[in-house]
Amino acid sequence: MENKDVGEVAREYYLRGFGCAESILHAFNDLGVINVPEALLKASTGFGTGFGGKGSTCGAITCPIMAVGLKYGRVKPEEGAEEAYKRVKRVVETYEQKFKTTQCVEVTKVWREKGQFNTPERRKFCSSIVRYMAREAEKIISEASNK
Repeated sequence: MENKDVGEVAREYYLRGFGCAESILHAFNDLGVINVPEALLKASTGFGTGFGGKGSTCGAITCPIMAVGLKYGRVKPEEGAEEAYKRVKRVVETYEQKFKTTQCVEVTKVWREKGQFNTPERRKFCSSIVRYMAREAEKIISEASNK
């Protein structure tokens, strides 16, 4: 799978039935962007559709944040969190700049208001978000540190 684009792999996972959050972490794991433990892949299920369908923060943001934590996070307070925070901020800003919000409920508002959230058209739209954020988050995670 080395020649596969992380965004397309994430999009494929999404179109097969995984949520936005799960799809990005699976793609990162499959393509070696970051090693994602199976327990975290399972834990990511609840992040989809803005925290279990609530419409809060989009899973295409939350799971890239988890991936940043896997690579740059800490296990002791004295290790510092600056690098992780810097990259997390960029993940969130990347999404906000493109979609003007971080809230799933706002990004998918047109389908929710019509009672058509579970339609192929909305899933196609969200699959493009998953593809975009997987690509952008991969860049943010993989680029060299300024330390």
